[in-house]
Amino acid sequence: MEQRSLPFSNRWMFNRVMLQESICRKVIRATTGIKAKEITYLNAEQVIEPSPDNRGVRMDIFAQDDSHAYDIEMQVEPELLLGKRFRYYQSALDMRAIPRGSDYDGLTESFIVFICVQDPFQQGLPVYTIERSCREAPHQAIGDESHWIALNAEAWSDLANEELLDLLRYVETDEPDGPLSQEIHAAVSEANADRKWVGKVWSVSTIEENDARRHRIGLRLARKEGIEEGLAQGIEQGIEQGIEQGIEQGIEQGAAQFAALADQLLDQGRLEDLKRAAHDKEFREQLLREFESKA
Repeated sequence: MEQRSLPFSNRWMFNRVMLQESICRKVIRATTGIKAKEITYLNAEQVIEPSPDNRGVRMDIFAQDDSHAYDIEMQVEPELLLGKRFRYYQSALDMRAIPRGSDYDGLTESFIVFICVQDPFQQGLPVYTIERSCREAPHQAIGDESHWIALNAEAWSDLANEELLDLLRYVETDEPDGPLSQEIHAAVSEANADRKWVGKVWSVSTIEENDARRHRIGLRLARKEGIEEGLAQGIEQGIEQGIEQGIEQGIEQGAAQFAALADQLLDQGRLEDLKRAAHDKEFREQLLREFESKA
């Protein structure tokens, strides 16, 4: 039986490899242009051990040097709200940077980097550098010292920066070529040789994928039933406005009902009941009555 291996783009593999300081410093240099001499990891305890129970903001690699803070994330799936995710991570990074009650002049210059497997903004660019500016005076420096960078691995061939090109090409192809990718690939191979760790990653990834799949199924089901209920209501009213309102209300009601049910089942660890509820309407209604009686 062929052994399954994890690529560098797998978030657990990314975390493990990036905890090698030599690699992390070179990735920071390739993505931000900063030559960090020494870095300190601020979340090393959370990034290696696979667990489906992580809560809150899970920063992939959160590190700092004497004058900068870095958060480097691997983004495999498309993220429609990447801008808000940047904002969310920035707030979490800043809150960790200074103690409660301290003045904001203690904030260090920060870089949040998303290494995206797919083009995050669909503009075909290899690098998207996002800086805050004044609309009325675009050349006015704001001085917030926060920098957001989204990298598009699909467009690696358009880069002039050889080190960044080497990094993104490896993310896209899993084929090492230059010095940085070769060093990363050696670390990836070493980690894949730890079969106990790889097995745990696969187990956790399966749980997370199944949870995500159940969520998608639930939303589709709720939408379908909401549309059907809405159409029935609209037809009974016999007017076009009723149909439109019925569809909208039906979708919202169905989605809200199933979302609330899913939350309660997940809180109780009843994953099998959630899976069955996504397909069995009678069982789902039974569960809804169960929770209503306890309310």
